[in-house]
Amino acid sequence: MPKYKYTARDGAGKSSAGQVEAIDEAELRRVLRQNGLFLTQIKTAEKGATSEKTEEKAPQGFFDAKPSIQDLVIATRQLSTMMRSGLPMMEGLALVGSQTTKPILRYVFRDLERAVSSGQSLSVAMSQYPKVFNKLVIAFVESGEATGNLDGTLEAAAVQLNREDNLRRKVKAATTYPKIVVAACIGTIAMMLLFVVPVFAQVYKSLKSELPAPTRLLIALSDVGVKYGIFLLIPIGGLVYGYKRYGETPGGKRRLDIIALKLPLLGIVFRKIAIARFVQTLASALASGVPILQALTIAANTAGNTVVQDAVMEATNKIREGASVAIELEKTGEFPMMVTRMLAAGESSGNMDTMLEEVNRYYERDVEYAVENLTKMIEPIMTILVGSIVLLILLALYMPVFSLGKAFLGK
Repeated sequence: MPKYKYTARDGAGKSSAGQVEAIDEAELRRVLRQNGLFLTQIKTAEKGATSEKTEEKAPQGFFDAKPSIQDLVIATRQLSTMMRSGLPMMEGLALVGSQTTKPILRYVFRDLERAVSSGQSLSVAMSQYPKVFNKLVIAFVESGEATGNLDGTLEAAAVQLNREDNLRRKVKAATTYPKIVVAACIGTIAMMLLFVVPVFAQVYKSLKSELPAPTRLLIALSDVGVKYGIFLLIPIGGLVYGYKRYGETPGGKRRLDIIALKLPLLGIVFRKIAIARFVQTLASALASGVPILQALTIAANTAGNTVVQDAVMEATNKIREGASVAIELEKTGEFPMMVTRMLAAGESSGNMDTMLEEVNRYYERDVEYAVENLTKMIEPIMTILVGSIVLLILLALYMPVFSLGKAFLGK
């Protein structure tokens, strides 16, 4: 049985070292936990030679990307269950880290264990990994630490993350068809310009006949694509990159969000999605005991639209001074009357979280219905658009053929 030299910390954060015989590292961890110790470093000794093995390094590379929302839901719910069953936080963090199959989560949870064992709060430790734990999770954990209900707020965070994932899946499913149609349209046009039009151009050139204006324009576009197509990708890529960077700036994101809410057909759906996210998060936060002002801030940050977010934060400043939640949100003009009236009823009866759950159920169905209707409307529009573009290209190609007799006569 191999011997392991270890460095560990107890519940108070005090460091200690020693040597233990164990079958593997997992057994070593179990032995140390039984003695109230949490592993921070391992040294294996074999045949007199000592080779140091530190805790897992942070994974890097393409395959160690940000974990999915469902990965985070599972890990958060596991930690909540362990803490509810009476397991110490550090032991729960160690178990979650050892059970997850994602390298990045395994590393992060073991680092959280080390941070908490050294006296750092869990919310502060999580804030060191903004790409793994979003503001929602950190805010819920911080609230749970303040109220002493960390297991409850962790479960609420897992529920909200799962709702957010379901909402994203619905939106993604609805937008998949238009994306495929647009990609197919662009691919078809590119193939025709690069391969089909040049063949017709050579035939028409040999006829030495004057071509109609649409045909000349199409051939000119084809020539540009054949000669400079590869170079055109550079400015297109630059525009896409510039758009993404612009959307990451506060001013740029707000302008894009304003435009998104004003788009025909899509604007209504985008607003419903933003309000659904806000209501979902606010309901979960209040149900888990988060104070109203903090709950509003959390919900505003998860709305996904800066227009709605700014409206909520503006209302929160007035609510902090004692104003009504429903009245101040209604004054912003960004929320439907149904939401504000239900909030008003919840305020007067003292069960705002219950009222918000009702609103949440309504908006879940409403968003799903709106997205389905949008998809049904987009499908024929995209079909007509693609068909029209292809028809125009074919007409431009075959217009000289319709007057082929004149072409052969050289007229």
